Amino acid sequence: MEVRLLGSVTARFGESEAVLRSGRARGLLAMLAWEPNQTIPDAVLIDRIWDESLPRHPQAALYTLAARLRAAFAEASGNAAERERVGRRYGGYVLLAAPEDIDVHRFRSAVCQARERVWDGEDAMAVRLLDRAMGMWRGAQLAGVTGAWADRVRMTLDQERLTTTLACAEARLRLGRHDETVPLLAGLAEEHPLDEQIASLLMVALYRSGRQGEALERYTTVRTRLVAALGVEPGASISRLHRSILHGELSSVASPIARLD
Repeated sequence: MEVRLLGSVTARFGESEAVLRSGRARGLLAMLAWEPNQTIPDAVLIDRIWDESLPRHPQAALYTLAARLRAAFAEASGNAAERERVGRRYGGYVLLAAPEDIDVHRFRSAVCQARERVWDGEDAMAVRLLDRAMGMWRGAQLAGVTGAWADRVRMTLDQERLTTTLACAEARLRLGRHDETVPLLAGLAEEHPLDEQIASLLMVALYRSGRQGEALERYTTVRTRLVAALGVEPGASISRLHRSILHGELSSVASPIARLD
């Protein structure tokens, strides 16, 4: 079995995909897969699935969703025993699955391995691991699932994805792969116009690609946006980086660190 949360919420058994006919069924699968092998109480699941729009008989509605999920597993796998992956335990439900069977947990495992490589100075291996992690995303995470819980999870995953992307970009810069990193960072800078860490990495990539003027323009753009939106000047780190680029002394300044902490 493979459960995918980094895109449309699905469960696959070999080449077959479990047919989940409602967003709430996908939501139940996502909630159980987010915490595999952990029993989630009925009350918690009901609150997450229906928010404030509770059905007349929420407990019965939850039982029905779980039964449909179990049946979908059995049908897709061709094995009735797969129904038991959705288990009933102590007033709640649990998904019995190895973490590596769920894409979000594989993603986090790859990021964890990359973190160790970064600290060991093995940037080339870290980049390969981070590229593998980012390749697990298949579109908007938890697609097809609505509600406050799903929104919170999406925010968490958005931050994890951004942190991972920045760490990969920085590792590429340390490897001297400046030109190829500029487009990625430029795109992120447009998505996050007030983020000084992204701007700093882009300035480093531009400067080391022989584009000192553009690096300085990036600082001016960020400063203008920060003053206009927040009424604040750029922080000490990016200001120090700006001065180093201005004087052509970047080699004497450590590049920004996008750690996977």
